[in-house]
Order: sequence, then C-alpha cells, then structure tokens
Amino acid sequence: MLSAVAYPTAAQQLPSVGFEGEWEKNVPWNSVTDTLSFINATLGMEENYPNGIFGLQPKGWIIANVNGVVSEKFDDDDNLIGYAGLGATQVGYKVVGYNSESAVILQNSPNPFMPTQIVPAYLSLGKTWATNTLDWTTFAPANKDGGVFGGMEISSRPDALAFVYQREYAPAEGDADNAQNATVLVYAWKGTWTQKDVPANNSMSAETVKVTMTDRDRNILGMTTDQGGEVTKSDDAELIAKSLDQIVGEKKEWTEYFLPIEYLSDAMPTKINVVIAANDYFDSQRIVNGNSLTVDNVRFVYYSRLGEIKVNGVAIEGFDSNTYEYSIAGTAPAIDKIETVILGGGKSAQTGVSVNGKTITITVANDNGADIDGRNEHSYVLNFDEAASSEQASYAGYLNIEMGGAPMAENTPATIQITKTGENTCTFVLPNFSLDLGGGPTPLGDIVVPDVTTSVENGVTTYKGEVKGLTLMQGALVADVDLQGTIDAAGQADMVIEVMWNGIPIHVTFTSKLSGIAGVIDENAPIEYYNLNGIRVESDQLPAGIYIRRQGNKTDKVIIR
Repeated sequence: MLSAVAYPTAAQQLPSVGFEGEWEKNVPWNSVTDTLSFINATLGMEENYPNGIFGLQPKGWIIANVNGVVSEKFDDDDNLIGYAGLGATQVGYKVVGYNSESAVILQNSPNPFMPTQIVPAYLSLGKTWATNTLDWTTFAPANKDGGVFGGMEISSRPDALAFVYQREYAPAEGDADNAQNATVLVYAWKGTWTQKDVPANNSMSAETVKVTMTDRDRNILGMTTDQGGEVTKSDDAELIAKSLDQIVGEKKEWTEYFLPIEYLSDAMPTKINVVIAANDYFDSQRIVNGNSLTVDNVRFVYYSRLGEIKVNGVAIEGFDSNTYEYSIAGTAPAIDKIETVILGGGKSAQTGVSVNGKTITITVANDNGADIDGRNEHSYVLNFDEAASSEQASYAGYLNIEMGGAPMAENTPATIQITKTGENTCTFVLPNFSLDLGGGPTPLGDIVVPDVTTSVENGVTTYKGEVKGLTLMQGALVADVDLQGTIDAAGQADMVIEVMWNGIPIHVTFTSKLSGIAGVIDENAPIEYYNLNGIRVESDQLPAGIYIRRQGNKTDKVIIR
C-alpha cells in the first residue's frame, strides 16, 4: 500500500452550502456601531423591521450592505437604543435558487441619499466595510475605500471553489459601461496582518472613526492601501494560497463555475476567505448600477483524482484525470514501481495501490470533502498485457562507471530496458542505478530517458536522447543525462550514458560483454589516488577523507584518518 497523506486534516466545507440552512439578520459593521444594533432612521423602531432593514443573509456569510452615515438614536429618557444610517443601502438578498428555495443575488445599487454613488455588491466570509468623507466643494464623496477583513478558520487545503450562477446586465445608460466583469477571489493564510488607523465609516465631514484592522484583504495579498497607517505582521504570517478570477459575459441561465485554488507553499492555512462580487472588486471607481450576480451551491472541492501515474519511472501516455482504466503492454511491476501525483494544489487525498494478477488498482480517497462530481473516492485500473510486451525488451550486461575521470565501478552486472513508443522513438531505462562513494553502494534510482530517437542501418539500431533535470534519490539529486549507443541484430548492446551532476561528470557505459581487461591486475603498476570529484591527488600526506585508489585496472575506496 502506497500512501500520499500530506496533512492530518478533517472534513471542512463552506458554511450554508446551497444556502438552504439558517439565514440570520444582516447587521453591517462599521467603526461607529461595531456590532451593536442598527435601526431604521425614519421610524426609529426596530420592531417594525423584525429582520432588520437589510433583511437576512445566509449564516456564516456577510453581504456587503452599508449603513451609510451613522447617527445615534436615543429613547425619550436619552438612553442609546441603536443607530440610524443616512444613505443605508442594501445590495444583496434572498431569491429562489438552482432547483432549490434559496440563493443570494448581489446587485450593485445606488445610495438613496446620493443616487449617483453606486454601492458595490459582494459576498464574503469576512467582515465587509466601507468608508468615505464628503467633499463640500463638490458635494461628492472623497477618500473612498473598503473591502473585507478576517475570514473563516480552516484546517484543510481545498483544491477548488465551485458554484452555479446567473448574471445580468442593467440596461445601458448613455455611454455607461454595463459590461463590467464580476469577481471571484479565494485566499488562505496563517498568522496575522495588522494595520493601524484605518478609517472605517462614512462621514459627512473629514473626520472618521479609525480602527486597528486585523487581516485586511489588501494587507494579506501584498497590495497597496489608499488609506490606513502602518502595516505589521506576525512572525508566522504567510499567504499560502490565492486565486483571483473574473466572470465575463451575461448568463441568464444557471451556469457552472469552477476556480482551482493556487497554492504558493506547502504550509497548512489557518484562515481562508472567499469574495464573490457583482463587479470588479478592486475597482470601486467604476461600479455599474444594476448589474447583478446570483450564486447558489457555493462549495469547496476536494480532489480525489490523480494528475499523473508513472510505471517504472515512465508516465502513462495519454493519461487523463477523468479516465479510469488503461491497458499497458508488459508485465505488472512491483508496487514500488508505481508512482502517483495527486491532482491539484491541496494534496490532501490518500492513495492506495493493490495488485491482483495482471491488474493494478490505484484508489484515491479524500475524507475532507467531495470532488467536483460529488464523489469522495475514485479508482484507476491498470491492465497489463504480457502478449503486447514485444514492444518492450530487456538487455543484460555490465556497467562501467567513472566519476570526474576516476573509476567508480567496473563490470557491474546490470540490465537496461527499451520500450518502443513510436515508429522511431523509445524510452530508455537503467533501473536501480547506484554509486559507491565509500560506504557501500548508494541507490540513486532509475535513469529514465524518454523520447529517445532511433535509426536502423545494416541491422544495427542507433539510439540518441537526452533529459534535463532528471531527479534521483527522490529529488535530492538533479542531473542532466545524454544517451548514445547501439544494439546490433544479435542483441549486443553498447551504450554510453553521460551524467552531469552539480558540475561533476559521471561517465557510464553499458555493454553486453565483459571488458577485455577484466580480471587482469598489474601488481607492479603505480598506485594512483583520486578525490571524490575525480581529481587526481598526490599520495604524500593526504588530508583525512575518502579517496579512490587505483592500481592498474583495480580500484577500491580508502579512508584516510
């Protein structure tokens, strides 16, 4: 059984998936009211609006309604009973969903006190906020800013965000641009960002109530801020994932939407935020009145599929994450010769491999949540056909290895594999390549050269190929490989494999026959010493270390203490 468990995670999904759960009163936040109650300016009585003047929002989400310019409301005994807002604006509410009772419509809407000012509509997991002052010379808002701070706690790595949506444009008015794109934003992080002196309310004067804001979206994303003071962050603060996309065009029918989440590191996030906007979220100067975006079934997707399968170091040709059965020429390999790569950046699925005769089954499961098709588990079946393995041939022979010009091995038994991949192409594999650097043979892995070109003349096949950035020792070593050689009609192979690792040349030859000088030792030949970089060194007063000693064609490793 192979395992690819990246993190100890627990199932975690967005709140109110489908928006069919509880809806709660929307009480917009600002720096004046904080989380206190808000009442209607005209009637002054909250009981006349049992759902609040902004209606309801799905639990766990915040619709970016705004309070406007807030003033205090007192009862007859001068007790503070709440707040009223001049220019309070609602930009989102509940509508019938996709084969369901509930969805959220987000609609850019005019401020009733100043209709030329269009309030952007968006939905978020964090607290939404807005600020501006009034320029009394032009009677127009100034110092506009806003967005989201905070988000939802998380202890998993979702692979994507998915939902269904409808999108409508408002009727064009003159030269107004009614085709502004909608926005989808997902970002995940750990630690905290803090910004001082952020104005966070609307004011009829130049004075605003400033706050210290934690985890403001622009701070986390590394963007500049028009307003606010110094930004600091905790030692462990890190932006771990970010995906930003725009929805283009009008869709009056329900349409599927899918956004892969791009991970910037392998770290586990502790917080995540999702913003869905009926406008360009980062361009508040160009909000189109009346444009709307309706969303339903907003959910995280956790992949339980594979992005790649390798057999004996060679990727399955034509592999597709959504194709689950493959026929492969040759004999079913050992389990440890099957390599898999989990699809997506979340990498939270688990893989298991089982063998049943000529069939290998790879099962991919994710306990965190469902994939895009609603399933938590998928299986890939590899059927091996030995009868078709004539396209693959193995040749037994011997390796001779020099490292930096110094001999490392002579006439070591080995096998190479040639797998035909096209009329004049093949894949070359030297399995289980190893080097003895003084402490016994060290296995480095398989040398695999794909897309080797072949040509045949007088019964002799010539091979030429190269690979850049070949990884060995599970990625600890990275080398470039150049291959040239021949195999004659009798199956006699002569291959030269040049490996360049970290500036050090490793010269490898593979032949079907023993070297002609094998076993011949000239006991009277001078003794020569080489360091591990293949450079010959003088034998007098060698520093402590490991050296290669050669006499004639006999080599061994010595340790100088």
